[in-house]
Amino acid sequence: MIAPAPLDENRRFDEDRMRRNVSALCQAGVDAIVTTGSVGEFHTITWEDHKRLIDVLVDEVSGKTLAVPGCSGVNTEEAIKKTRYAQDSGADAVMNVSPYYVNIRDNELIGFWRDLSEACPEIGLIIYNNPHTAQLHTVEIFKELANIPSMCGSKEIMTIKLQLDIMRYTDLVPMTATELDYFVPTMKLGAKGIFSMSASMFPEFIIDVYQKCKDGKWDHAMKMQHKLKDVWTFLDGLDFGSEYGAIPRFKAYTNAFGVLDCGIPGKPLVPVPESVVMQYREAIEETYPEMIESQ
Repeated sequence: MIAPAPLDENRRFDEDRMRRNVSALCQAGVDAIVTTGSVGEFHTITWEDHKRLIDVLVDEVSGKTLAVPGCSGVNTEEAIKKTRYAQDSGADAVMNVSPYYVNIRDNELIGFWRDLSEACPEIGLIIYNNPHTAQLHTVEIFKELANIPSMCGSKEIMTIKLQLDIMRYTDLVPMTATELDYFVPTMKLGAKGIFSMSASMFPEFIIDVYQKCKDGKWDHAMKMQHKLKDVWTFLDGLDFGSEYGAIPRFKAYTNAFGVLDCGIPGKPLVPVPESVVMQYREAIEETYPEMIESQ
């Protein structure tokens, strides 16, 4: 599950919020808590706050689930510094994008992961394969990286065009004929799990979808997948708050559902006002009350 970094009104890491959030997710039964990715804002918080977040995550998890902080860096040395800190703090794995800002060659990308694994051999490495913000890992690259002993998985992000094409396709055919919609079909093809932003809002629903997949109840799982798509379409279609960015809106949605309290985003992101968060809450209670009641 993907957990946002909780920041207070001064845009600093809020330890008390983090502890409450981690405790709530552990109680819900998630298999792992992943932090400081995109909506987790590794890109807005200071390194001092990042270190505090890692320490609190590991301490609060305390063996109840897996602790997976994101430790991405703009270059190899920065990624090693962050990953080594997570390793020494007792985290189970890290989820990192490749060095970003400029595109690098395939051999350089493979070399990055080899360097990271050699520098931090006692922690699992998860590739955050996000072509929107960093280098795309191809099948050929994955075949090379599969030989690294500490490489233990990847989080796959589809391109915007592919997402739009799939959404259009699923709107045109019956759901029973659609096998390309988000994470349920990928699990049917053999994926081992789900990285879910939605679990920040309604973790028990996402855990239920995951369990349906594990049990082979694919028809039920696909119906839940389509409901999840409907909820997101509804939220992103609300007029109020539409002028704010994707990460501030996600934090506002999460706060509105009420399972987690993730505060406001870091600068330069502009937070959604509390009055709008309350409007989100009222809209959710009116349209999807079962999503709140099930948590």
